[in-house]
Amino acid sequence: MTAPSRALSVAALSLIILLMRKANGFTNPISSYRSIQLNAQPDSETLSPDETSTTQEGATRLPPKEYKRQKAQWMKCINAVVPPNIRILNEAVSILANVSREEATKLIEIGAVWAKMKTLTDEAVLDQYYDKGNSAAIQYGDLPAGWGAGDYGLGESSDEDLSFEEYLWRQENLRYRRILSPVTIDPGTDIRIYPHPRRFPACYEFEDKSRLLYEDTTFIVVDKPPMLPVQPEPSNYEECCPGCVSLLMGPFQTIGGEDVARPLICHRVDSCVGGCLVLSKDGNGQRVFSQLQRERKIKKLYLTVTTEPVPLGMHVHWMWAAMSARGQMGGTPCQFVSHVVPENRKKAKSWIRCVLEVVKCEPITINKSDGHGYDPGTKQHYQSTVRLVTGRKHQVRAQLASLGCPLIRDTLYEPISGMTFEDLQDPQKEELMDRAVAQCRVPTKPIGLQAHAILFAGVRAKARTPWWGDGVAKE
Repeated sequence: MTAPSRALSVAALSLIILLMRKANGFTNPISSYRSIQLNAQPDSETLSPDETSTTQEGATRLPPKEYKRQKAQWMKCINAVVPPNIRILNEAVSILANVSREEATKLIEIGAVWAKMKTLTDEAVLDQYYDKGNSAAIQYGDLPAGWGAGDYGLGESSDEDLSFEEYLWRQENLRYRRILSPVTIDPGTDIRIYPHPRRFPACYEFEDKSRLLYEDTTFIVVDKPPMLPVQPEPSNYEECCPGCVSLLMGPFQTIGGEDVARPLICHRVDSCVGGCLVLSKDGNGQRVFSQLQRERKIKKLYLTVTTEPVPLGMHVHWMWAAMSARGQMGGTPCQFVSHVVPENRKKAKSWIRCVLEVVKCEPITINKSDGHGYDPGTKQHYQSTVRLVTGRKHQVRAQLASLGCPLIRDTLYEPISGMTFEDLQDPQKEELMDRAVAQCRVPTKPIGLQAHAILFAGVRAKARTPWWGDGVAKE
C-alpha cells in the first residue's frame, strides 16, 4: 500500500513486520461452568522472570532489546488423534488431556474441544444437506453456526439460505469445528483440546438484572461488565456476552413468541471496556443495525479517564488501513495514528479517517476505597465525554494516546503515549518506539473507558456508573 511518503512507507512496513512477529493462542449450566476445577490463567502473555516487570500500577520501565515472552497457559492446546476403539468424545478427551471423565465433559460443555471435519463422501454430503440424519450431521449438528469460517458468530449464517454448490463449498473449507456436547466420535479423528480454558468471572455479573438496559421485540441493550469479551474465545464458548446474557437474563422471545437460543452480536466493545452493548434477537436486527452504522445514524458517547486533560473539540486523525482490520490473527497489538492529512486522494485510499469530538473534560476524584483496586495516588485525574463520529478498532484509545492522554490502566497504549506515525521519519526515535511497542501488553484490568450511552432508531440506553465511580470525593 502507498503511505504518505516513501520514507514513511518503508518505516511503517518495517514496524508492522516487527509488531506482527512480536504478537505471534448437561447439568445446571451456571454451576457447571463455574465449577471447572482448573487453575485461573492470566489474561496476557508474560515476560520471563529476569525481564521487565511493572513496579506499580501505571509506572513501567522499558525492557531491554532482547527479551523472552512466555505463552499463557490458556493459549496452549493439545492437538491429538482419537485413539483406536474409543468412540465417546469425553473418554477421548479424558485420555488425551489426562483429566477425569467429569472434567473432560466440562471442557466439552464450555467449548474447549474442537474436532476436525473429515472429508465426506458425495452421498454423506447430500444426506447432510437434505437433513436425512446421516451420522456426520448428528455428530456436528450442535455446533454454533458461523464458527467454522472464523467469523466469530457475527452475521446470520443459515444453511437454509445456501444453494447446494454453496453448501458444498462451505463444507470443503471447514476444518476444525467446536463440539459442545459429549457426542460419539470416530477413532482417528483429529481433535484439539484447550486443557486450561481462559475464564471470565465477570460473565456472572449479568446475574444483576439492572444490567439489562433496554429490550424490545428486536434489540437487547446490556451494560457489559469490563473484562468480558463480546465474542467467544477459542477455548471458551459460553463465558462471553451473548452466552451469559442468554444464560443469566433469558429466555428472551422474538416478536413471534419464539425463544431466542442465543442473542446475536451487533457490534463490538473491547474486552477491557464496559458499557452499552447492543445484541439482536434475530438476523434482521443485525442487518438493520449494520445499515444504520453504514449510514452513521448511530450516536455513541464514551466516558474516558486520563491523568492529563484532553483537548476539547473535534479531533481528526488517520489510521493506516492495513493496521486497522478487526479479527485478523497475528495483527498488530496497538494502533498508531497519523496527525497529517494524506497528500492526495490516491494516498488517502491507504488510510482510514478517525473522527471523535471531546465535548467535556473536567477534573474528578477517584476514591481508592470504592473496591475497584485502582490506586489514583496523588495525580489529578480527568473525566472526558467523547462523541464517537467514526467507529474504528481501538479508536478512542489510539487517538487519545497519540495526543499524550492515554487512558488509565491501558497497558496497550500507555507505552506509546504521544507517539504517531510521523515519529517514524525521525531515525533517533526508531529505537525508542521499538522498545515502547515491546512494552505494550493487553490490559488485564478494566481501563478508563466506558461505552456510556447509545442512541439509534428510537432506542436510547445509558450505562450505569462506571467502575471508577461518579468522580465525587468522599468525606
